[in-house]
Amino acid sequence: MTKKYSMPQLIGFAIMIITNGAAILTVLHTFQNSALLVMTSRSLIMSAIGLVVFVGYSLLQLLTYFSIVRLDQNDGGWAVVLLLVGLVNHLYWIPAIWSLVVKYVRQLREYKNRPIS
Repeated sequence: MTKKYSMPQLIGFAIMIITNGAAILTVLHTFQNSALLVMTSRSLIMSAIGLVVFVGYSLLQLLTYFSIVRLDQNDGGWAVVLLLVGLVNHLYWIPAIWSLVVKYVRQLREYKNRPIS
């Protein structure tokens, strides 16, 4: 069985693929350009900073993945997490806001269609 993803989730995954692809291509370009490697200092501190940035970016992408997968849950908390991730990459605001709008429109329709008691 395949899971059906909503449009905000598909847009979020597309943004994630494009962002990670651009990051990988940037790293590959840096290592293929020998002039950039000559100008880069190779100290222990720079290596430690690079490792911290790499681990931080990986954890942020993992958090982004889980927030996109759970974007359609009823509480909207994962959309808020995706909004906070959007402080780093503003493109993630698109699926987060879209998901919140869809959620509140759905709630409004359910409220209007409720039986009057």
